[in-house]
Amino acid sequence: MPGLAWSRPAPRPCNSPFHSSETLILQAIRLINGGLTVGYPRGWTGPDTPAAQYLPIKDDSMKRLLSASALAVAFASGPAAAVNTDGFDIPYVGVSGEFVSVDSIRENDDGIGGRVRLGFPLAYDNSALEISLFSNSLERDLDGEDDYQAGIFVDYVYDLAGLVGNLPVKPFLLAGAGMTEDDILANNDIHPALNAGGGVLVPLPFFGGFALRAEARYLAQFNSEHYDDENMVNDLRINLGVQIPLSWHYGAAKAEPVKQDCDLTVIDPQTGRTDCVVDTDQDGVIDPKDNCPGTPLGTVVNASGCPLAKAKDSDSDGVTDTFDRCPDSAPGAKVDEQGCEAPEVIVLRGVTFETGSATLTANAEIVLNRQAEKMQGQRATLVEVAGHTDSRGTAEYNEKLSQDRAQAVVDYLVAKGVPASRLTARGYGEFEPVASNETEEGRELNRRVELRVIAE
Repeated sequence: MPGLAWSRPAPRPCNSPFHSSETLILQAIRLINGGLTVGYPRGWTGPDTPAAQYLPIKDDSMKRLLSASALAVAFASGPAAAVNTDGFDIPYVGVSGEFVSVDSIRENDDGIGGRVRLGFPLAYDNSALEISLFSNSLERDLDGEDDYQAGIFVDYVYDLAGLVGNLPVKPFLLAGAGMTEDDILANNDIHPALNAGGGVLVPLPFFGGFALRAEARYLAQFNSEHYDDENMVNDLRINLGVQIPLSWHYGAAKAEPVKQDCDLTVIDPQTGRTDCVVDTDQDGVIDPKDNCPGTPLGTVVNASGCPLAKAKDSDSDGVTDTFDRCPDSAPGAKVDEQGCEAPEVIVLRGVTFETGSATLTANAEIVLNRQAEKMQGQRATLVEVAGHTDSRGTAEYNEKLSQDRAQAVVDYLVAKGVPASRLTARGYGEFEPVASNETEEGRELNRRVELRVIAE
């Protein structure tokens, strides 16, 4: 057909007589033009309702509307991102319950019914074409019996998700035209009508494209013979139901590949990402443009990722002067990442105290006697005695207790011949744990005394 851009999906293994979207459309047109009977049951109570109770609609205007709707679907076969769940921009169906708040001029109470819909993404972003049919009953004020309504509408639906930002739901607007039939006191009349409204689509992430759909629309019905001096009847219709993509027929839409900004694709070895912003050596130059990959962290480089000059390390401790906070550390000394000498730490295992006090136990004195002998035979080094506690008690109490215990160790070592000028005491309280304070074993490790060599 000239002027129509058919999108032929791959054949699908099923027993349906329709094996492509265009065949489905053409068959629908033939059925409509050949005398399709559309109806709904008066007094419907279930699938066993006799066919004679169905009210046929054979009006030519209804046929023309259905035929035009089927033709319009042919233009909906292009790729798009319409009112559907992400990754399922394909035709969909929906079913919902419908509450009808009737115009005050109607001599009926509010009613309930249902609606089914078939939607086709258009070849325009964020839009779709929908065909829907509804049927409902309205209880008459006069005698309590039911009147009936049915209708068919073709709506243009626009997805607002791209305008309102990244939301967990998809808001949308809709507007369209159609035909309605009123069965009032057994008199059937067909009327042209317009409707407009909006709603939200709530994706269900674990159901393969399924979504909850809630919407409200105003329906304006023209030329109503049942109401004197009124040319329009306005009803509010509220729907709640589900929307299901036709994956079994069309397959889920595949996401378009992300367009890259550079010619060379780089794979991040840690994250597996394949894009153009990987900077493996973290020198500020992305890998595709880095002529000197693997430069040491902190090296100043040019636009090509190569060092501007050999980084200077005055004290040869492995930390360049640019980042060395202690540029004159002793040769061979162990330093931290900032270039400062890491103090030698000796944990005095076995140095314990009476509970809640700074009184040394007998075992602690034995350990300190051996330590005093070692220190007397060593060169004159300045040592900090650091006291630590677990986290039980207040922070202020623990800090004072650790200070008192550190001082008790200093006093004992001095009494055993270690010069007082070489020792200093400091309490760190609970703030430098080496294990969890949630267990008894962890708390025992945290209650400790350390010797830290801070100067030689």
